[in-house]
Amino acid sequence: MKRMCVILLTAALLLSLSACGTTVSQPAESAVIAPAQTDKAEKEASYPFEDEDGREHHLIYINKELVKTEHDAYTYPAEPKGAYYPIAEVLEQLGVECLYDESAGMLKTKLNGQTITCKTDSTDIVVGKTTLGGTAPEIVDGCMFVPSYTFMQLMDAVVDFTSDRSGVTIDTDMEIDKNSSGIDGLSLSEGTMGSLGEVLYTGNAACSCCGGTGRAICTSCYGTGGTTQYMQARDPISGQYTVQSSRAFCSRCGGSGQTTCPVCGGSGRR
Repeated sequence: MKRMCVILLTAALLLSLSACGTTVSQPAESAVIAPAQTDKAEKEASYPFEDEDGREHHLIYINKELVKTEHDAYTYPAEPKGAYYPIAEVLEQLGVECLYDESAGMLKTKLNGQTITCKTDSTDIVVGKTTLGGTAPEIVDGCMFVPSYTFMQLMDAVVDFTSDRSGVTIDTDMEIDKNSSGIDGLSLSEGTMGSLGEVLYTGNAACSCCGGTGRAICTSCYGTGGTTQYMQARDPISGQYTVQSSRAFCSRCGGSGQTTCPVCGGSGRR
């Protein structure tokens, strides 16, 4: 009988130890975190951050969706309200391919049938027959960046910062026609900023002022076609500020940026 009690106690002790081992080896389900989710959360939490050149980096949201681009948007400490976006990468997120040459600082594409051309050595961005004046694009790490108001003008978009400034936003209702957008028929070897017109006379017969085209840069708007005015507006519900733009066309040239040559009267002849 005594021997039987010892056996029963030993068996009970072994079962108890086995149960405890099973319980300890099972991790709590709530403690398991997917590595991908952790990496994404840590990345978003690290913005905004300042690089060694003093630029503050921001994530990019298009129509409230975080997009993955090779280059971040950025701001300068002296210009905290104006962000710079990687134009080719943003347009490619919308399905619009671009031609660009970072060494020459030149980009060209089409958006809904209108050719877009911009260069880092010019403050003008040409959209079809309209010239948008403002701040010149920049080349950083082999990528062209344009100021945020460019997208306000190109796509009638609202640009802003997220509430914590970790990201910049572009919101637009524009429907992009893929058949009339992209790089078909374009070349970077062509004249990028649009000439004054067809040369009517050459050599000694050409007007020395207009070069034989009969056209001249408008002296009222300096070829920009008008002026762009910016106004900051506060949303009464969210309390966030957005920048809105309006375009005022030049009354002298009607927005073309060109006038009849004052020397030859438009003939192009000397």
